[in-house]
Amino acid sequence: MILIDTSIWISLFRNSNSEIGQKMWFLTAENKAALCGQVWVEYIGGFRKHEERKKHQAALKIFPFLETPQIAYQNAADLLASHPRLSAGDAIIAATALHYKVPLFTLDKDFSELSSEGLSLF
Repeated sequence: MILIDTSIWISLFRNSNSEIGQKMWFLTAENKAALCGQVWVEYIGGFRKHEERKKHQAALKIFPFLETPQIAYQNAADLLASHPRLSAGDAIIAATALHYKVPLFTLDKDFSELSSEGLSLF
């Protein structure tokens, strides 16, 4: 399983014929691409039109969903405190990946500083 960050979903929305699209196609075919609540909110919340939001919600429902437990939120707060460049949302995403011990597929360079915390990037 690999947690897919919001940056990947946005990139796919903007340009589905990219190298990222090819990687996502492979991960999807292998049923390895997953998402979590924070990614869902960030991506779906970006669509202002109700019909467009519904269309993307329906598309995302095929992917495994990693619930973020309370202990991961506690870890997110610790990550946020020790890595000030990180946003609260990114701290939650990273903590979810760490909780499930899965790599994170992202374009966001801020996550690279979390390798010292055990975060693996795809």
